[in-house]
Amino acid sequence: MLQYLIRVTDNTFPSVVFLALLLLISLKGNRGLRRNFHVRGILLGAGAALVYAVLKRNTGIAVREYYDLGVLLPSIAVFLLLAVAGWRSSLQKKESFPFLFRCLVCLGLALCTANIMPNIMLYPFDFAVGMDTIFNTEFLYRVMGYSAGLLLMLLILFLVYSLAAKLSERTTLIFFTASLLILACGHSLNVVQILVARNIVYSDLLMELVLFALEHINIFIYLQILVAFFIVAALLLKIKFTPLTGNNPAQLRKMKAGQRRQRRYSFGLLACLVMVALTVSVVREYDGREVELSPPLEIPALGGRILIPLDQVNDGNLHRFMYKSKSGVEVRYIVIKKSESAYGVGLDACDICGPSGYYQRKDQVVCKLCDVVMNISTIGFPGGCNPVPLKFGITAGSMVIMAEDLESEAGRFE
Repeated sequence: MLQYLIRVTDNTFPSVVFLALLLLISLKGNRGLRRNFHVRGILLGAGAALVYAVLKRNTGIAVREYYDLGVLLPSIAVFLLLAVAGWRSSLQKKESFPFLFRCLVCLGLALCTANIMPNIMLYPFDFAVGMDTIFNTEFLYRVMGYSAGLLLMLLILFLVYSLAAKLSERTTLIFFTASLLILACGHSLNVVQILVARNIVYSDLLMELVLFALEHINIFIYLQILVAFFIVAALLLKIKFTPLTGNNPAQLRKMKAGQRRQRRYSFGLLACLVMVALTVSVVREYDGREVELSPPLEIPALGGRILIPLDQVNDGNLHRFMYKSKSGVEVRYIVIKKSESAYGVGLDACDICGPSGYYQRKDQVVCKLCDVVMNISTIGFPGGCNPVPLKFGITAGSMVIMAEDLESEAGRFE
């Protein structure tokens, strides 16, 4: 659940604040820009993203780095031209080259949409990875995390647009320019990272720049949070220092109601910004924490057989064991009691994630690598991310595992 909330937030939030301000700045003033022009830009970007997503999903010809270069490079140029056009219009008190401005807005919306939509379209295809069926709680959690991220981003888009709309055109333009420069800097670093990774260009300075960006991956998210925060602050100050005047009590009541709504929206946006900050910091650290697997207990084979006393594994917890093969490879395997008369026995590895290992979280068995949750009743059966089944028998109060079965699986752990 958390991983998809983090992914959607990382992928979308820096562009959401910019999109809201771009939509607003293009509609403020007398620019004659119809709303259907915005729809065209968004549909154009969504169409490009859909083509890429289909090719990526069904063929091997779509390379994300080259797609990103085709989107990010023109984005930087278009964003800077939009800033110049906006300030020129504001300073001259009239719209210069209105058709050119409309084209820039359309292109800006298209490129921004084309940048964030591919991942949004492709994430749902990963929900069922490692699962035999979608009818389980883990699949539901992933859908919930993805949906929560999308709803949070849409709410932020609406709130930033609604609150900035109450500010003056010049003030909105200042915030728009700040958001634009932050996004352009982020795009520039992504371009440099792609060029260095693909060995298209290389220098020690560029490598240092890439390493800095990777070490401070959240900096552009925090900067966009600051932009949205200052929008809230500017509006609250405007409300505080703007006297209420009206021709009659009805007008005054209407103005007071409008201010109350603006305050509610302001506090709502602040709450959303706190959620974003926590998601990319605390939640990311919690979700990405390293799980330390308990050391496996080595039980030597006697006469080709490994004997495990049942009273040692009857507590319902996951037990990890290890057998050292003739070639010196440590073959790990797990045992867990599933019911009064059934045990789940398998290698500490699966066909999908390899020998990454499993651990117990409350009453669940979890793959360390992909965080897929296994139903304990399915341990010992093949399929999905389940541990590779291991043959065993029960005799005289002990579980019997043949050493030759572990020897045959040693290659998985090399």
